[in-house]
Amino acid sequence: MKKTSIAALAFVIAFPLPLPIAQAQSMSDADKQKMAENVAQADANGDAALSRGEFDMLLQLNAQDKLGRAAQIVRLGRQSMAFNRIDADGNGLVTRQEIQALAQ
Repeated sequence: MKKTSIAALAFVIAFPLPLPIAQAQSMSDADKQKMAENVAQADANGDAALSRGEFDMLLQLNAQDKLGRAAQIVRLGRQSMAFNRIDADGNGLVTRQEIQALAQ
C-alpha cells in the first residue's frame, strides 16, 4: 500500500464519527504518521483492507496513542457501529475506497 493510502486510511479511521473540519485539520504531522504506523501494524495480512479484527486492533492502537476518537469509541463499545459505518458494501472489510467515500 502506498504511504499516502495508509495515511488516508488512518486519518479517516481515526474519525469514524463526525468531527468538525477544524478539529480534523488540526492534527499534527506526528499524529498522522503514528496513525499510518498503526494502520500498517493492524493490517496483519498486508492486503490493504481491514477485517473486523484488524479494525478493532487499529482502534485499540489509536486509543492507546490518544489519536482521534478511538478511545471514545472503545470506551463506549461502539467498534461495531464504526466498522459498519465504514464497511459500506457489508463484505466484512474496510477498504481504501470505502474510506474515501466516507470522507467525501
